[in-house]
Parts: sequence; C-alpha cells; structure tokens
Amino acid sequence: MSTQTFTTVRTARTQIEAGLLISVLQQAGLHPLELDTSSHYSVAGVDIDYSIRVPTDELAQAGEVLSEYDTNVA
Repeated sequence: MSTQTFTTVRTARTQIEAGLLISVLQQAGLHPLELDTSSHYSVAGVDIDYSIRVPTDELAQAGEVLSEYDTNVA
C-alpha cells in the first residue's frame, strides 16, 4: 500500500477563498484536500492562511487550472 503525498499549490487568505479554489480544482477533475483536512495557520486564535493542497502528481495541472481561473476572474 502506497501513501499519497500532497503539496501546497496555493495559499488562500480566507476560508471562503480557499473553499472557492478547492471547488475550481474539483470541477477540473482534480483531487484537492478538503478544507477541514488541509492545514491552515493562525495567530492568537485567528486563522490567517489556508493551504490548498493537491496530490503531488496533480501539482502542475492544478497550477495551470488556477492560473487560468485567475486570468478569467481578473
């Protein structure tokens, strides 16, 4: 049995942004970690960063999907 490794493809500033980016990746057929199992960083009890993590073998494709999303949103 092999263990799948995950890599951070993007860091979101809010929980809402993180959820949106995870949805974008899922719609593209990728497999990001759900927000509740992905790491986030907090200071003094306030969440400040949310890591968007994908399987390492999907990292390049995830980066392309998010870049295209950024271009279409801007």
